[in-house]
Amino acid sequence: MNLFTNRAEDSPVCDEASRTRARPTRTRYSAVISSVSGRSTHILRGRVTQESTVGVPGQEVVRVDTPDGRITAEFRGPETALPVVVCLHGLSANRATWLPLAERLAHRRRFLLVDLLGRGDSDAAPDARYDLASEVRRLRVVLSSTGVSRPLLAGHSHGAAIAVAAATGVDARALLLVNPVTPDLPRPAVLGALRNPIVRTLVSPAARLFRRPLTRYMLVRRVLADRSRMSAELIARYADPWGSRGRAAGLPRILSDWDPAELAPWDRPAGIPVRVVAGAEDRRVRPESARDWAGRLGGTFELVAGCGHSVPEERASAIAATVEDLLTRI
Repeated sequence: MNLFTNRAEDSPVCDEASRTRARPTRTRYSAVISSVSGRSTHILRGRVTQESTVGVPGQEVVRVDTPDGRITAEFRGPETALPVVVCLHGLSANRATWLPLAERLAHRRRFLLVDLLGRGDSDAAPDARYDLASEVRRLRVVLSSTGVSRPLLAGHSHGAAIAVAAATGVDARALLLVNPVTPDLPRPAVLGALRNPIVRTLVSPAARLFRRPLTRYMLVRRVLADRSRMSAELIARYADPWGSRGRAAGLPRILSDWDPAELAPWDRPAGIPVRVVAGAEDRRVRPESARDWAGRLGGTFELVAGCGHSVPEERASAIAATVEDLLTRI
């Protein structure tokens, strides 16, 4: 889960006089240019939408068409800084989970922050599937469409499971798994009820209407190590993306398809460095489980003191140091 969302107030704002640029892609396309809030949006027919923002070097928002819906992702950092660090968020979070890291290192490293389908700025897709294989398939479309090859895959929570499952298929050079979901993590029995379409229809309005108290509960009980960080603004930023009826309709399906046991067949990516990082006060994924998972993956383990289930936001400096160390080893 992330502590900050990628809503408009978190992004640099360009006035109407700002100049923007668009890079061509390798795909042949026709482009339609329209002005949107002081930006130039390039709609690439059937493939990718690109949007460059003045004021943040290397920042570019891309929208990639997949068979299930359009996925939004954001580049940060110099185009020549390879490999790209591809960042994947948790089950009900969005790409802003990784913004503190990107903001620290984007002057020298290249990032691609992905909003998984149904979350963040990506399309609401209540009829899509969200099992691990489907998430991996869509990630491969995003990477191939944006020309990203041999990345460092960084995943938080559920995003770490996607990173492990995708590693071989996208020829990843290394894995960074933070607060990772592990195959032995119990799946709450209540999620089984969400496989019933009638139950999902009933749950969706409640999730939208009670999103703020539910978010507060999760932050206090399951995410934050330091509860003094709680604020009304924080709750709103965490909850508001689910205020959309379409997105809220997709949340029960996302939850119902989630099953950590799906990860078991992918537990040994071949021949690449793996780093697993856990928060010492994580109440969702026990540090002991993360340590065991690191051993099964043939990787190394780091424990970050004073952090719960959101180390990329609670201690971005520690994750930045880990990323730099991994990049020097590949």
